[in-house]
Amino acid sequence: HIERGPCQCGKCFDAAKNPESKQPNGHTADLTFFKVRKTNSPDAGEFRKLVEKEFPHWLDGKEHSYLETGGDTGDQGLALMAMGLGELLGIWKLSTPNSMVPFLAEEMRMKLAGAGYITIKSKLEGS
Repeated sequence: HIERGPCQCGKCFDAAKNPESKQPNGHTADLTFFKVRKTNSPDAGEFRKLVEKEFPHWLDGKEHSYLETGGDTGDQGLALMAMGLGELLGIWKLSTPNSMVPFLAEEMRMKLAGAGYITIKSKLEGS
């Protein structure tokens, strides 16, 4: 239900200059290293249940870095994609150097990302 790359819905890339900045919310998650998009209409409830079963601490309201989630899944790339999908489904907030400090040079944002500054923090139910 997730692929690398920006959204391909047809509504995003017809924008003028810099179309990625004009994408509707929920179409693409920017993970600094790469972007991901939803495919095949994933179900948020189903994804949440899977996370609750396999990695319940991801939903504890605390921040979790891709270094930690990568350790949980055994694959940092897979963990980043799951983090992006959860953001797109509204399950957690994704924080990345690109979203927190977009004014920094790309090289510095990549260094921050490599140091683990790509995190998720779940949106607690009822809040």
